[in-house]
Formats: sequence, C-alpha cells, structure tokens
Amino acid sequence: MFCNTQVTFDASANNARSECAIVVNPRNSANLVGSSKRFTSPQTYEFSLAAYASFDGGVSWAEAAPFGLEAGWAGISDPTLAWDKAGNVYLAGLAFGPGLNAALIGIAMYKSADGGRTWSAPNLIHQSPGDDKQWAASDNHPTSPHWGNVYVVWDDLNAGICAFARSTDSGLTWTGTSGQPPGSSLGLNSFSPQVSVASDGTVYVVWVAGSDIMFVKSTDGGGSFSAPVAAVSGITPLTSPPLLAPGGFPELPGGSFRVLTIAACTAGAGGAIVLSWADYREGHSRIYYAYSHDAGAIWSSAPSGQPLLIGDLASGAGQHDFHAQIAALPNGHIGCAFYEFGPKWSGGPPLIDVCLARSTNNGVTFTSRETVTDRAWDPVVDAPWSHGDSSTTFIGDYFGLDGSTNGFSVLWTDTRTGVQEMFCGSEMREGPWFGVQWADTMPPHSTIDYYTWNWPACWDVVWTPMSDTPSGGGPQITWNVQVERSPYYVTYHIVITNLTNAPVRVEGRYTILAV
Repeated sequence: MFCNTQVTFDASANNARSECAIVVNPRNSANLVGSSKRFTSPQTYEFSLAAYASFDGGVSWAEAAPFGLEAGWAGISDPTLAWDKAGNVYLAGLAFGPGLNAALIGIAMYKSADGGRTWSAPNLIHQSPGDDKQWAASDNHPTSPHWGNVYVVWDDLNAGICAFARSTDSGLTWTGTSGQPPGSSLGLNSFSPQVSVASDGTVYVVWVAGSDIMFVKSTDGGGSFSAPVAAVSGITPLTSPPLLAPGGFPELPGGSFRVLTIAACTAGAGGAIVLSWADYREGHSRIYYAYSHDAGAIWSSAPSGQPLLIGDLASGAGQHDFHAQIAALPNGHIGCAFYEFGPKWSGGPPLIDVCLARSTNNGVTFTSRETVTDRAWDPVVDAPWSHGDSSTTFIGDYFGLDGSTNGFSVLWTDTRTGVQEMFCGSEMREGPWFGVQWADTMPPHSTIDYYTWNWPACWDVVWTPMSDTPSGGGPQITWNVQVERSPYYVTYHIVITNLTNAPVRVEGRYTILAV
C-alpha cells in the first residue's frame, strides 16, 4: 500500500512540474529530498529546477527558495540527488543559457547542509556545450573504504564520451579518475548513464549505446574503471522508427509525450547488480531487466535481457510500460517502478499509473506488483510543449525512486488537480493499531464536537465512540465523523449526542488500519 501525498500546490498552470528525483537521508529516513523541473512558460519550454524537503517521512513537504543562477544562465535542468556521510545532500543540475533552443553550459553542483531546506550557490564543476543527462549517487555504506564519496556521470556529447566526476571531501573539490579533472572519460558512445554504489564501495556505471547496455565498474573509489563491456546486447530502445516522432522525439501509440530508453541500475546485496529499461521488441513498450550476482563478471539473465513481469503480473493489452526506475532497500529487496500508459477501462482515455515490481531474490525474479497511484492521471493535462513544439509534449524523461528502512519512496508527475504537480508515494505499514484518544462524561441530551487535529491525511483511521456507562433500554449515544483537511493533515470532528436523560461517560476509540 502506498500513501499518495501532493507535494506541490500551484495556482498557475504555467508552473507545470515534471522530471524528478528523490533521495532518502541515510542518517535519518524521515528526511526526504526531491527535485523537479518547474516551468514558467510551458509553451516556450522555459523552466528551472525546484527542490522539496520532508522531515516526517513524506507526510508533509516544504519547497526551498529558488536555486541561484550565475550570470548568463537561464535555468538548470535534469535533477539528480545524492547524500554524503556528513549529512549533506547534493543536486547536480545542467546549466543552460537563454532562448528556446538554449545552449548547454555544463554541470553545476548545489549543496544543502540542512536536509534540503536551503541550498548553496552553484559550483560549475564541468563546462561543455555537449554536457547532458547527468546522474549522481553516493557511497552511503559505513563499512566501505570509500564511505562518503559522491559520484556524478553524464554525457559529454561534444567529446562523445561518458564523463565522470567525484568528490571525496564533502563537495569541496571535484576530480575525475585519478590524475584527471572532472569530466574524464569512462567510455564512448554514451547515452544517459546512471551510477550506483554497492555496500563494499564498488561503483557501477551503465549507459545505452545503440542496442547495447554498456557497463563499467570501479573498485578503488572512482580512481580507475574497468574497460566498457556490453552487459546486455540486442535491446530494442524506444526510438523512431518504429515509433512515430512528429516533433523529432519518439512518442508511444496513443500518446503525444516524448519517450526514450534509459538504462537504470542499482546495487543489491553482496555482488548483485540489476539493470532495467524500456524495450519495444514486442511491438509495445515493456520493461526488461538483467542481473548479475558477481559484480558484473557474469550476467545470469538472458543475453538481451528478460521481461520484468510475466503472466498475470504483466500489464494488460493496450498498456505501455516505460520510464523504468530501480532502487534497493537495506534488506536487499529490489524495486523497479515504471509508468503504465493506456486505457484503464474499456473505451476510456489513455492514462498513466505508477507501478512498482519487487524482487526478494536479488533480481532473479520479480514476483509482486503494486500500483503506487491511487488514481491514474492524464498526460495531456497541462503538458508543456517539448522545446516549444506543440506536436510533442513533456511529462519528464524519468521520475524518482529511492529505498530506505521505511520501504520505497516514489516521486512523480501527476495531473489529478488539473495542473502538473509533484506527488509522493510512501509505503504504508498495515495495522491495525488502536487506542482511546479521549474520555469524557457528557451531560444529558448534550451534543459535543470532540475534535482531534494534525493526524496525517494518508492514515486510514476508523473512529468508534463507545459509551462506558452501563444502561439498558435503548441506545445512549449517536455520532457522526467529519473531516477538516489542510494540505497534509486532517482534523477529525467526532460529533457525539447523548440521547439519554442522564450523564454518559464516552470514550473516543480509534483504529488505524495503515500508516
């Protein structure tokens, strides 16, 4: 079960939000930080990034002040987040200049020392008009010899490489591999690399190269990396053809938003590493995956990967699964989240649900599937035009997933309010838990509003007032429950009437079914 919490509240449809990341503080699992694009002009594709922080496990959120920009910057893009061992959280943004087809500037690092409430000025660690599609991760494992290192990878399209940078001193300095400046090469022909770190400090990086997914690793904290090898060969990425691309970006059948294939990766328990991606080999978009249990020496899955879900767990006819995200829990469970696009009832419009598949055996099989969203959302609503082209809209090229001792946390774009907003899904623990919130003696024939406030709005709560005064001959009390809701909390008004001619002692009993 997932609690759906609205993170952002925008009065203007111009402030559409999409393409997001989320990370959980490894030192405090109640502290979540997210970031997304925040548009100012959806039709002309003008935006920067915004950041959000929660300190109660995703129950409530606060938006940080806008990120600072250097002279000549119009904004930053492509959010990705990571923590260090000192409790700092980093955002790697892609700085770009003004104009509809703005020139890219480079990789800018921002740092927050207060859990995402406030952010530093940008530190431009690499400058190239070819920089794009960055991803960050950190070594959050106290037993690792490289605990606290922060790693960033990205495409440098001008150089034709997968570029790399790391910090070993809480963001004071950034370097590449040993003896190299930031932006040193990990391999050629890279598209949208991702990085993950194992508990022993091994750093894994993967990227899409045509129909292959390339793989490198480092066992010395990013000082050096292995030569690139194909972990998977023969994939069918979301490209045109076979997909139509009226605005230059591929679109799924029935949709007008742009899509692509990114290889996501996560390190599981021991030497496990699991990859996932959107694949079109079956004539519709489906999530495929691959896994290794020996740090990438042997990939035990099929050479071109295998379907994430099979049988009754697979999406039904007419559905397209895409934008795979993958993360691990501390207990080694692997979660793969994805968007499922298609009609949710016969004859209905194509809508999007966020789904999550789970593996409890280090990625050998994914044997459970959950729907994270409690209602599907329409990608047509308030969708920005991709680079100002009305023929292709934008819902983001990825969304956010992270794991902690509290379970999986998901951050996604959602249009249920009529505006592209950020929503968070946090795993709920199933109860029941029960108790008595209050006890009182009611005068004869009185009606009293016993209100109780600041209960998280996502909790599933049942109220059952009970008379504690023995009496026969008919009912003693009647009641109704009403709710007053703020963005994140509710006040329950339990209005009780004493039906008798005598005082009645009442108890306000509750049962929490899930939190």
